[in-house]
Amino acid sequence: MTDYIRTNWKYLAGAALLHALFAGIFALTLIQMARDAPPPQLAIQAVVIDAAQVGAASRRQEREKEEERERVQQRREQEAVEQKRQQEQAAQRETEQRAEQERQVELKRRQEEEQKRVAEQQMMLERQEAERKQQQAEAERQKKAEAERQRVAEIERKQKEEAQRRKAADDARLQKSREAELQRQLAEEEGLMEARGSTEFNQYVALIQQQIERNWNRPMSARPGLECKIHVAQSPNGVVLSARVEQCNGDAAVKQSIEQAVLRASPLPPPPNPRLFERNLILVFKPSE
Repeated sequence: MTDYIRTNWKYLAGAALLHALFAGIFALTLIQMARDAPPPQLAIQAVVIDAAQVGAASRRQEREKEEERERVQQRREQEAVEQKRQQEQAAQRETEQRAEQERQVELKRRQEEEQKRVAEQQMMLERQEAERKQQQAEAERQKKAEAERQRVAEIERKQKEEAQRRKAADDARLQKSREAELQRQLAEEEGLMEARGSTEFNQYVALIQQQIERNWNRPMSARPGLECKIHVAQSPNGVVLSARVEQCNGDAAVKQSIEQAVLRASPLPPPPNPRLFERNLILVFKPSE
């Protein structure tokens, strides 16, 4: 009720003012009627005048009441219209609030979807960045591995070239050494051949043969014209290491006696020239008759 009065106080004040105005007019009319009334002369005439005035006043009152009813009806209609308007406004506000709530819900949903989309996009970008970094790291690793392989290959190539160079140098030195050794050996052999063909070598061999013959015990089976080839191995100081008769026209007893003679002749006499020394000697044993 208080809200209704607060909302429609203008209409209520106007209605009260109209009622007060009508009441004042009605009171003034009655007063005026009383002042204008002529002094009564006859009872019949007073009654007629009074009935007309009363009828006029009654019609005015009826009109006023009708007008009042119309005003009340208009006021009620206006109040109904205002109430309807307020209801429509309340419904509109409720609809707007509901629409705003739905809009807020939709906005929140879109924001959440946008946040989810942004988060997914960020995750995708991070994943792509991680893959890119991984690929870059793999490419860098392969690049370093390739560089290391090339470095190792270059080192191996240089080492191989160096080994080949050294081998070639060693082969050259070895070949040169071999050639020098061969030249030396040839020179020694030439010198040895010259020495062996010399009188000194023949004298050296004769001394050995004589010492063997002095240590030989001639067996009964030895016949004249005996000739045997003996292979003698000796040490540098002339000690006989072995003696073996290879070719001989004597029997086994003769061969054995010759080998024993060589062993008893140890140590053999040294050569007059050290170059004439021969570790392995092949002597021809021809004893004198």
